[in-house]
Amino acid sequence: MALKVGREGTITERDKEVFLALFFCRYMSTPQLTRLFFPSASKARSRLAQLLKKGYVTNRTMYVVEPTSWDERVSAQGVWHLTKSGFDSVTETLELDEAYVPKPLLPRQARHYVRAAEIYAAVKHRLDDELGPYPAWEWRHEKRVLYTGEYENVPYQHKPDAHVLLCDQVFIIERQTAESKVGPAKIYEKVEDHKRFVELRLRKPAEILFVFDHGDSPMIDAARRAGEQHGIEVVGRDVTGIADYLYNAALRLSP
Repeated sequence: MALKVGREGTITERDKEVFLALFFCRYMSTPQLTRLFFPSASKARSRLAQLLKKGYVTNRTMYVVEPTSWDERVSAQGVWHLTKSGFDSVTETLELDEAYVPKPLLPRQARHYVRAAEIYAAVKHRLDDELGPYPAWEWRHEKRVLYTGEYENVPYQHKPDAHVLLCDQVFIIERQTAESKVGPAKIYEKVEDHKRFVELRLRKPAEILFVFDHGDSPMIDAARRAGEQHGIEVVGRDVTGIADYLYNAALRLSP
């Protein structure tokens, strides 16, 4: 779609904030963008539709939580991401040299980005109020923090769902949904790989935050024990609990 020019292409400061959020998270749902930037769902849908026509964003409809039975089926949601024009407008503003990836992710992959963005949507305004907006703190989605390396001739991968950078500390986000069906062995493997990345590449204070659907998940204890075994701080909570944890970390670490 061609980018609108002149008055038809005019964007507002709020539009720019929407573009930034989509750049940081890659994929976000209409409810998430409504929560962050709009007074109502109807106003969000209206403005996002205008930005779609202007050529800055594109969308598709999907189940953000994959239904496993008819009883669990809920309404599909609009999921948004930037077009090349929207992406380039952000990288130019932030003076970043990053290439746009035109091929959209498959629904399952895009869905996981949206589920990770639940934490961003829950904590953004609180961190902005305490620390200030970007670059005072930053959310980096999975693709921007992916690293593949080798240690003692054995390959390993650092592939979390996001990094949160605040006050010169990194919080490694692992969004564990019910659909992922991750057991204790995989939790230990993730913690081991992240600890190796922190020691060999990151070389700055870091914690691992596992975000579960429910605050009573039995995997929370497994995550904590994995952290104790590998000598790195690991916290497991639900979305609200991790948002609270990040905000309290900002209070604790900010000068």
